[in-house]
Amino acid sequence: MFEDLEEESVDVSADSPDRAIAWAIHTRGESGNVTPEEGWAILHERYPDDARFLLLNLYAEVAEVKKQESGNNKPADVLNAGYLLKKIERVTAADPTGALEPQLRELTTFGSAILAGAKDDELATLKALRDRLGIEGEAKRDDRDRAGLKLRRFEREVLKELDDRTQDNKPLGVARVTAPKSDPASDWASAVADTSKAKSKYAPAAKLAAGELVEHPKFGVGVVTGTEPGKAVILFESGVRKLVAGA
Repeated sequence: MFEDLEEESVDVSADSPDRAIAWAIHTRGESGNVTPEEGWAILHERYPDDARFLLLNLYAEVAEVKKQESGNNKPADVLNAGYLLKKIERVTAADPTGALEPQLRELTTFGSAILAGAKDDELATLKALRDRLGIEGEAKRDDRDRAGLKLRRFEREVLKELDDRTQDNKPLGVARVTAPKSDPASDWASAVADTSKAKSKYAPAAKLAAGELVEHPKFGVGVVTGTEPGKAVILFESGVRKLVAGA
């Protein structure tokens, strides 16, 4: 797939065409600054009616956490049960026909180790989700591994479709129009140069507000450009990233 882009060695950014974004997902982020979870988030933002992009964004987020944990590294932005449940509900709401129910079932199993941390009202939400999807008993490691493989195959099927649909750099459709963006590099440089702004250490539990400066152990100093439930959009020198915040 995407042989033309491999030959051209295209450097992918958040503003790249749909085909380049899909290629970045396919190469697991090796083609530029766009990681798989960011790539699916970009496609979902452009085409919010395709719930598959939101589901695969969440799959990529969970897969990244598992990857970091398997390397004996404690992820800096660990997903928690509350965030995962809210994101699954968003996928459900975006899929009124239930076409993605099999993948949601696998995603719930794949993320069961994270969901095991549910507490208080989250426990009732988790039970209702499991009942709705017909999930019985606690998932074992083999169950989670099988679910991950099924989701990876589903992702490859979607990427093959995107490869076919974006031949000759055709867009996937009419993307949602957003306001023109200023130059991220200059925005970041001017923001971090403002000595009047307080700078805090990044922590998943910390509540952040737009305009704040945050120092991340991996990405360096960034400026918060926006927030959404359980997450903050932060502009780092390397680009924009969505990290867990206030969860």
